[in-house]
Amino acid sequence: MPTKRLTIRKIREILRLKFDCKLTCGQIATSCGIGRSTVSDYLKRFEATFLGWPLPSDVDDSRLPQHG
Repeated sequence: MPTKRLTIRKIREILRLKFDCKLTCGQIATSCGIGRSTVSDYLKRFEATFLGWPLPSDVDDSRLPQHG
């Protein structure tokens, strides 16, 4: 069964919880109602973009990591 894509809003929330709130993948997963491995996957994808946090103001949603 294919993995359901997360919304851009959810991806931004994962990043905010990780970098601003310093939560673990497990804590983020619980907060967002998704699996820990999904959180980990999106964080790895974000790291591969070489973008920093907070996101630069000129970054649009198309540069955020997508799944699937």
